[in-house]
Amino acid sequence: MTPLLVQSLTSFFATLLAVVILARVAPKLAITDKPSNRKRHQGEIPVVGGLAIFLALTVAGTLWGNEHQTLITVNGNDALWVFMACGAFLVVTGALDDRFQLGVFVRVLSEVMVAIAVIEFLDLRVAHLGDIFGFGIITINPILAYPFTVIAIFGIINAFNMLDGMDGLLGSLVITTLVMFHLFTGTAPGFVSLAIGAALLAFLVSNLGLSPIIPKTFLGDAGSKLLGFIVVCLLLAAASAQVGEIKLVQPVTALFIVALPLFDMVFTSLRRIIRKGSPFAADRSHIHHLMQDLGFSDRRALVIILGIHLSVTFVGLMLHRAGTSEYYQLAIFVGCFALYSLLASQLWLVAARLQAVAPSISVNFDAIGLDSGGSVTNADKNQGNVSPMRKRPS
Repeated sequence: MTPLLVQSLTSFFATLLAVVILARVAPKLAITDKPSNRKRHQGEIPVVGGLAIFLALTVAGTLWGNEHQTLITVNGNDALWVFMACGAFLVVTGALDDRFQLGVFVRVLSEVMVAIAVIEFLDLRVAHLGDIFGFGIITINPILAYPFTVIAIFGIINAFNMLDGMDGLLGSLVITTLVMFHLFTGTAPGFVSLAIGAALLAFLVSNLGLSPIIPKTFLGDAGSKLLGFIVVCLLLAAASAQVGEIKLVQPVTALFIVALPLFDMVFTSLRRIIRKGSPFAADRSHIHHLMQDLGFSDRRALVIILGIHLSVTFVGLMLHRAGTSEYYQLAIFVGCFALYSLLASQLWLVAARLQAVAPSISVNFDAIGLDSGGSVTNADKNQGNVSPMRKRPS
């Protein structure tokens, strides 16, 4: 077997082993997710998927971190261990949030601290936006580039975190994002991508209940923030000439790789603000909630959402391969978001009507008393709840 295959298999089975062990410990530590009005799963589910993935990455990184690297040398620095240290911090704070429900301030502070660490230790920041308006290359002042990069890292981490609300969604989304990343950049998958991809495949076995011997788990904030952080670091590395002095993609092109998470985050935040709510308040207003309220099963909703993600990303890939001007790419990206917002707003109206009709249908049905054989009871006939001419349901 090739070294990369050995590394991938190690990451896969290490994740499965960690899931099995941590799932047994989770109830004792109260690291579980309980059903609520916003969460419709059955029973208490261990929120240890992110911890399992990080442990597997730590094992693989310790054994092979210096071999077959992909975009983890930044400005002459070994970026892998900077990313792993920052990832560990996010995983720990995310696990504490899963357990104790930390406040918004603590969550925001932890993500900002990680962004600052990436900038300070790797000197990696967004310094050029490219020719996005057709007036020449836009260079960001070094003083402004610092907070701009912090906001970019913070935003993408939260964009991925917000999509972690349905079985298989975030794991599948990150896997497809990694695949599209390599198609955009023209680079071969290396240690980082394969280790993460293999760990996510193992997590999906658990999360989607594909094996009777592997317990079901959720990523939790620990996992969703870790994955968002990894993706944004890869994008920063690819869109920055600071990495190998070669810019693999333009900053505006990188937006297409994470289009759906950005669309969902911006649309949901604007929708909350318009309704005079907090953009940070958790609710059922994301795209996966929309699909569920429209009546789609989780599996069908998963396919539809991934289809939307790949469609927009494929548009960006074609523009990138065709050498389309950056200002045209930005205009098309904004146009895609406008179309997404229009369709989503209309579908939410449809979903609201369906949700309003569904209870009345349920009440009317339940009002008809049926015996164990499915026939109408005499009490109902006597009370006039149903016409005597009504036939027995087939």
